[in-house]
Amino acid sequence: MNDLNQWITEQKPKAEQQIVRNRNSAKIIRTRQRDKEEEVILDKLCMEKWKRAEQEGKIKYLSKRKWFYDFD
Repeated sequence: MNDLNQWITEQKPKAEQQIVRNRNSAKIIRTRQRDKEEEVILDKLCMEKWKRAEQEGKIKYLSKRKWFYDFD
């Protein structure tokens, strides 16, 4: 058993490198729907971030339907 544990410990870094190398670099697509609480929390966070950006002058309203958001 000790020999097996030692072999696993020795091989683990190589296996992890191989997994990372072979992993697809494309973004993982979310397949499950968000629950309602999560949606509400994310909406509030986005609104607060938008209001903060307005106060800091990062958002410039060009017309009623056009605006410019100055990202950092």
